[in-house]
Amino acid sequence: MHRLSYISGTGAAEVCLDCRSALAGTAEGVRGREWGYSIGYRSIAAATRAARECSLSVTFLDLAVADELRRLADRDVSRATPGTLTIDGWAQRAYVTKAEPSSISRDHAAICLTVVLLDGVWRKGHTVSFEPLTATQGDGDSLDLPYDLPHDLGAPSARSYIDVGEWGAAPLKLTIYGPCTNPAVRIDGNWYRVDATVPDGGYLVVDPLAVPRSVTLVNADGSTVDAFPKAHRGDGLGSGEYIFQPASAGTHEVYWDKSFGFDLTWYEEEGEPPWS
Repeated sequence: MHRLSYISGTGAAEVCLDCRSALAGTAEGVRGREWGYSIGYRSIAAATRAARECSLSVTFLDLAVADELRRLADRDVSRATPGTLTIDGWAQRAYVTKAEPSSISRDHAAICLTVVLLDGVWRKGHTVSFEPLTATQGDGDSLDLPYDLPHDLGAPSARSYIDVGEWGAAPLKLTIYGPCTNPAVRIDGNWYRVDATVPDGGYLVVDPLAVPRSVTLVNADGSTVDAFPKAHRGDGLGSGEYIFQPASAGTHEVYWDKSFGFDLTWYEEEGEPPWS
């Protein structure tokens, strides 16, 4: 482990737990994984990865850091706004619900923290940007047609695919930039559509990891509108038009009319932070 931090769910303040001010060692307590299931005849059924409680031992070499963690963690629990535990770029929503000191001196304290990991998996996001098609795209290159048309065709988009990890399906987050009307993107056979107008300077966020899942329109002035009712949900997962459909592993073409630009974030998911 190279870096371990707790990021508050209220205010996004971060407390480093693996630095000069605090030492978490190998943090073995949060590195395990566990499936829940029922046992059948020569089988298991209803396998799920639920929230789990674990222990994390931290030695605070700066007691002010211990105070900051306590205040942030207690605030997050009392407001029901979980923080995020991060390990080497991998993240999971978490609460710090208990602290038991085992050694105390004037300048340090060894404390065993009880951490509730909420998601059952650790995630790492990868973001790819897709640009709108314009006549000046590609260093000013365009297709000059031998016809008397009022415009030339812009150069093809530099990227029209994504490579999703090899181990399993990945949730997809879309951030669509205005101006555009009724944006639609097709990936891995599924359409992601929202019947909404995104103004110039605004953007639309489709977030499958928010609790609850959300589709939010952010205007140029920073005001927000709940656009969830305007998102297409088809008949749910696998219907071909489900706004929160994860993409399967592999390389997928990304299709849209190129009248708008957007960022696409796909999330790797692992049962525990990778060892290598």
